[in-house]
Amino acid sequence: MKVKVYVPVRAQADEAGLITPEGLTVDGNALVIDRVLERREARQTKQGGRGVRYLVRAGHWEAYLYRDEDRRWYLEEDEHVWQIPCFDGG
Repeated sequence: MKVKVYVPVRAQADEAGLITPEGLTVDGNALVIDRVLERREARQTKQGGRGVRYLVRAGHWEAYLYRDEDRRWYLEEDEHVWQIPCFDGG
């Protein structure tokens, strides 16, 4: 079962109001978002509601990051399990 894991996100808004996430914190680990690969309006079919879904890349890690109608950021995870990859700098 998918659950919402709310996370702090640092984001930038441009003059047109387009919001781009730049970093997020998961379990105390700060990740810099290197690139937003996809951005689209999305219905949250599993949890209900509407929002924006971003496919983001931080190093070799990719995930879907959501911003809901209440302007809260979250990841959808299976069974509330989260693993942060170890980066060795290379």
